[in-house]
Formats: sequence, structure tokens, C-alpha cells
Amino acid sequence: MTSMRAIRFPLEAPVTFWWNDIFGTRREGQGRSRDISESGAFILTKTCPPVGTRLGLKILLEEAAETTRAIRVEIDGHILRIDEISTTREIQGFAVFSDEAILKEEIGSA
Repeated sequence: MTSMRAIRFPLEAPVTFWWNDIFGTRREGQGRSRDISESGAFILTKTCPPVGTRLGLKILLEEAAETTRAIRVEIDGHILRIDEISTTREIQGFAVFSDEAILKEEIGSA
């Protein structure tokens, strides 16, 4: 069986993400994207939900090419893995696999 790997594109942009914890309470976090692909993204943050958690996230692309409005990428997916980025554990990162991704024009930006 061969595994298919998606091409990753470096992209540093603000990210907001949310998930429900084991008690059903909605949790939120913020971070920055490190890279994206057609199948997901890698997010740098101080707050990582557990591996396997389903979550939603928004990546804000503040200046998309040939447009005066910001674009946001919305992803519904689940966490594949968590990586420790710094030895102080202040910054971690997680890879999210996208079950669904859409592009939307950001309302109210100019």
C-alpha cells in the first residue's frame, strides 16, 4: 500500500480554532499557521487539543493576490499529531487533517 503525501506550502497567518473537550465544553485557541496543503495544515500554538480531536479552524489570509479583501480558509478536521516546537513547551504545534475546507471572502475588510 502506498501513502499519498500532499505538497505543503509555507504560509504564516493568524489562526483561530475550536473544539469540544471530553465534557462537551467548547474550547478555543489561537496560533499561526506554519504551512498548509490541500489535505490540512500545521498550526503553531500554546494550546493543543489532544490527538484525534475533531476541530474547526479559520486561517485569515489578510491580502490575497489580486483582491482588496481578505480571504479566510475554514477547515473542519481532526488532529493527527502534536509536535513540541520549543524546549520550554511554550510553543507546540499540531497537524490537522482536513475533512472539509472552504475559502470565504472576509466580510468587513478593505
